[in-house]
Order: sequence, then structure tokens, then C-alpha cells
Amino acid sequence: MIESESIRPKNALLVSPNLGHPLFLHIDNDLKNHKFELKLLFVSNLDSLAQFEEYVKNNISLTPILEYKWKLLEYLERAKEERLAKLEKEKKRSIWSRIKSIFKRDKKEKIEEEATIEGGLTDSKGVKFDIIPTEEITKLRPRAFRGEEIKPIVSKFEDASFYEIDNPRFDNYINPQNYLIKHEIYGSLNKYYTANIFFNLSNEVIKFLTSFNFIMFDIELSRPDKKEWINYHSIVVSKNKWIDFKFFHATDLHLAERNDRIYEIVRKWKTLVRKSDVSEIVAQSAKALSFFQRLLMKQPEEKAKNVKALHKRYINPNNNFRNLIKLTNKQVMQNDLDFIVLTGDLIDFAVISKIDKEKRKTIDFDYEYSNWRIFKEIVLNFPQEKRRGMVSGDEILCPLFTEVGNHDFRNYHYDLRWGNLYKKIGLTGDEAIALNDELLANPIGSITKSFQSLKGYLREINSSLDYYLKLGENNFIFLNSGSDSFKNIIDFVSGHPSVTGLTNKQIKYLENLANTEIKSGSNTFLLIHGPPINPKKNISSFKRFSLSKTPQDIFTSIEQYKESILAKLGKKGSSARIDGKFDVKYGTISSNWAKLLKFCLDFCILTLSGHTHQLKEFRLSNPQNLTTNASSTGPYSLEKLEIPAAIFYDFYSEQIDTPEEVELKAPYIVQTPALGLGSYFKPNLAGAFREIIVKKGKLASFKVDYIKR
Repeated sequence: MIESESIRPKNALLVSPNLGHPLFLHIDNDLKNHKFELKLLFVSNLDSLAQFEEYVKNNISLTPILEYKWKLLEYLERAKEERLAKLEKEKKRSIWSRIKSIFKRDKKEKIEEEATIEGGLTDSKGVKFDIIPTEEITKLRPRAFRGEEIKPIVSKFEDASFYEIDNPRFDNYINPQNYLIKHEIYGSLNKYYTANIFFNLSNEVIKFLTSFNFIMFDIELSRPDKKEWINYHSIVVSKNKWIDFKFFHATDLHLAERNDRIYEIVRKWKTLVRKSDVSEIVAQSAKALSFFQRLLMKQPEEKAKNVKALHKRYINPNNNFRNLIKLTNKQVMQNDLDFIVLTGDLIDFAVISKIDKEKRKTIDFDYEYSNWRIFKEIVLNFPQEKRRGMVSGDEILCPLFTEVGNHDFRNYHYDLRWGNLYKKIGLTGDEAIALNDELLANPIGSITKSFQSLKGYLREINSSLDYYLKLGENNFIFLNSGSDSFKNIIDFVSGHPSVTGLTNKQIKYLENLANTEIKSGSNTFLLIHGPPINPKKNISSFKRFSLSKTPQDIFTSIEQYKESILAKLGKKGSSARIDGKFDVKYGTISSNWAKLLKFCLDFCILTLSGHTHQLKEFRLSNPQNLTTNASSTGPYSLEKLEIPAAIFYDFYSEQIDTPEEVELKAPYIVQTPALGLGSYFKPNLAGAFREIIVKKGKLASFKVDYIKR
């Protein structure tokens, strides 16, 4: 039944820019350019452009995100100036009034002067902040403070154009993609419109920019009789010329509501269950397992003799992200960080695990019941139920750019015993069993993938799966490497699943960028979840047999092929190549692998990936007799080559100290260890991120660091 136009509720939502794909605007260091214009993308159920214009024209506002300590100091300074002005005014009074004031100058005057630092500050959203003495302000953690709203002029309403990513006219901010309609991401809203906004920076914002390199804005759409729709952190006005800058790369966050519950569940179980009962519980649990569940589980290992206290070893991925945000905010306050990129596995699975089966059938991956809500709540420090073991959070004060990974396509939670995954969060096998009663997993549902799992992400965080960002002479390409691939089920069961890889449209998108956007001499960074290169640890028996060398001359471990090690042994050049010796596609890109690698060789100085939870770094070189058409006069195109690049392995980020050294061995393809989870045998490696520094227009450093837990 089609709703009558007269009774259908009017509705519209702002689609782009958004939290995970903000729009950068430039302002000069002298702060002379106060006027800006940009185009926004909306989705609506209003059928005519005139109706849409009427609905949104006067209902858009921009809210600047300031910082509480800065605002407090500015407030105290202004209060001091007002007090001085008042005293100056007192001096101009009559002589007789001044004489009388001498006898009245007592405690009352002191109280009046101190009154300016009592009470609280309230931002434009009604959030209250305490006012404290100036000498104690430095002890405060950075906090977001919403400044005075700016009302833009809204005009130039148009129907949005649908250009797919393989079309040269594609604009990743204002061209909606067909998957938004195909999968009904916005429900019955399926009409896309654009509108331009014009706005001037307020005096408050200009003053803030005298102290900081950038400022972020929320875009708010007030909707009649509905809750406001806010695209948080979606506009960034920056003074950076993008010659010198720094950003963080983090990956594999694996956020989930259950991460904050595990500590309480296990702790309670340990206090209730006697040690003598543990063996019986383990045995009963094993009997209850299906054949498929046992297939996913590895054989139990011997118990460690000395097990640390739970609070010293349990790794909560949510806490790792909260701690990274705190580190981020400190560096932002020092003008030492410009943005963060997050490349996939942002969440562990879509639907939060405590929802019963019957309710899951009716919620349609609703945002409120998904771990995408948990992601957004941590980023913005929205109120969350406080549980033991959770660290306090803060709203991030830095722009985010996000990409999805294979876990983001997964519907439901999995059993932490499968593949001994409990080791990645510092639990023992006995403790993993304790989670069964409340977090029992369905083995089939746990490996089911669905585009619907992305519904909360596309609607609330980032509507773009593939997009391009240009900052100065620096290119940033974000590619979706897809969901789990079941081409090799053994790799999947062993915890090293490959990903589906790139479509032909994505390859065409790369070709279009190469022909229209990427200039010679510019820095190009590729951000992707699935690693383009991921060799197995050892050479296979077949490869060893095929290599025409005596057994003692063949190195079998990938670690033995580090360029620095072979150089010390006097072996250089092609002897250090790992392609041809190792399976370099283990648990990586399943489709269009060779074309992607060729693009990385021709254009990308640094490719940042994750997925494996390990620290691996590679560099590429032209294989013998391989020519490139990257500098030819004709259009650039990618062809499938049997050997697209020569591949070398080492820890390059630890060996180079200058931009010249970086450039000498470039390009690089690196895997950053997981922020959320460690590896099986090194769970303490969790909390990793990579710091990328560009100096004088050249890549200077891309070292890995770790947060303090």
C-alpha cells in the first residue's frame, strides 16, 4: 500500500560529509579567509525539490567543537578584563565616593572578585563544565566544548547525480552509491538531493584557530517533530598546508559491547566455582559441543603454571581504543596531530551478543542493537553503562577517516574457544568456558556474512566504502577489501581468512585516479584492510624441492629473508626477494591481487593495512624486464601480470631516520598490528598503532608504537 502524500511524515537526513569521512577546508595562517562554501548530500522521502528545499532551508546549523581548557582560560581572561574595567570605572567616581569605599572595602569585595571563578560554564548543547582556579587547569584532561552555533545560508538545491566509482565524474562526497538504495540503508528514504551552504567563521572560532591548527564542526539538521540529525565532526577547517603533518594509523579495533562485559562475567565465575569443579565443567562443556564447533576449536594446550591475576592480563579492545583517544587528544592539544585513519575490523561483529534469538529476527540490524552504536559512543564519549574493568573515556578531538574490514560484515558473535581466540584477549581456556552461559554462539551464524551488517556503519558513521582524499600534494585512497572469502576454508578455520578483494569497478576507480588526480612527485597513501602481501612463515616443501639449490643453502623461514640479515651474510639483490619462494597471498586479497600490487608499485609510497594482527613490512621493486605505463603519454591502465612486483621483507620503519632514506627504498606495503587484539602467542602486542610523519613534503617516518594499558 502506497502512503498518501498528505499523511506521509516528511523526513530528511544528512548523508555526507560525516563522522568517518569529514570534509577538510583550508584557511590561511593569517585567518583572513572567513567565508566558506560547500555542498552537502541529503536523503529524503520528499518527492519534489521544492518540498525538500522548504524542509531543510532554515534548519541547518554548524556547531564548532572547541576545547574545555581553552574555553575556560578564555573565560577567566575575559572575566579578569571585566574586573579591571570595573575598577577603572571606580577610579573615575567622585572623591567622596572613593573615600566611603575605603571604609567598606572588606571581605565583601573579596567575595565579589572571587565570584567570577565560581559556578560553571555551559556550552551550546547544555553540557555543564566546572570552573576551577587557573593554577589547576593544567591538570585537566582535554574535553570537547561545543561553541556558539553558526547559521549558514542554504541554497542551490539540486537532485543528486548517481555516478558509480568507475565513472570519471564520480565525487565521493556528493554522489550516492547504489548500495544505499539496494540495501535500504535509510529505509523508505530513497530520494537524494544536494544543497550548498555558505557560512562565516565566528569570532569565537577565529580566536580558537589562533591557538590550534584546526577546528571541527558538527552539522545539525533540525527536523520538525523529530529528533535532530547530527553528522558529528564532519567539517574540518585547517591551517595546515600539508607540507609538514602527522597522522595515526590504527586497525583491527574489534569493538563490541561484550568486551566490556567479559571481565565481570569471568570474575564472577571465578569466585563462584571451586578449583576442584573446573575439570568437570570443562568435560561437560566438551560433550555439549557439536562436530562443527569441535572442528573450529584447536586442541587445548597445557595450562600455564603461573597465571597472572585477571585484571593484569585481560585485554579489553574497547579500553585500547579509549586509551588511544586520550593519547590522540593530548597530541592534538600540542598541535602535533592532524587526523587518524582506521582501516577495518572496527567492530568484532554487528549485532550485540546479549540480544535473544527471537528479537534478532525483528530488529533488522538496527543501529541501536548493533556494535556500531558502541563504536560511535566511544568516539563521542556518549554515556555507557559503567562496568568493572572499563576505563573512563573522552570524546576524540581529532578528525577520523574510516574503512571497513571483514569482521564488519559479520552478523553475530562467535565462541572465543574456537581457534583458541580467547588467548588474544589474555584469557585461559577455563575462563573462556565461563562465557558460554551468557554468550553462547551459533557456529553457522558466527561465520555468516551480510551487507546488512554494515547498515549501522553506512547510516551513522560513513556512507562511502571507497573514497579519495586530497590534502595539498598528498593523495589518500581508501579501498574496501571486502568480506571473508571461503575459497580456502583451512585458512579461515586456522584464523587467517582471506578477503574477497577488489572488484573490477574498484580497479577502474584506481585507473581514473591515476589519470586525473595523482600528479608526479606527489605522495600517495593507500588505506585498505586486507594486506596486499602476507607470506606464510615458512617455505613449503614443494617450493624447497623446486628451488635449484642444495638444502643447506635454502633458508626456510621468512625471518631469515630480512634484507638486513642477508646483507650481513653478503647476499644482496635478487637473493633477498621473497616472491617466488613464499606464498605471499596467504590470507590476503582473493581477487585482482596482481593489479592492486602493480598500482602500489607505480603510485603508492606507503600502503597501510591490517587484518593479520601482526607487524610485517615489505618494499616493492620493479622485477626484471617489467615496464610501467605510469609515466606514458596514454591513459594509465592496470593489467594482470604474473609477477607484478619484486617483493622484499624487513622491519624498514625501524631502520630509516630521514626522508631521503625512506624514499630510497620506497614504495612500502606494511601491516600494522591490531589496536584491539594481540596475536595468539603475543597477546600483549595489542594496543598498536602507527605514526606517519611527513616533513617538507616527504614521507619521513612510519614507525609502530603502543598505547599504555
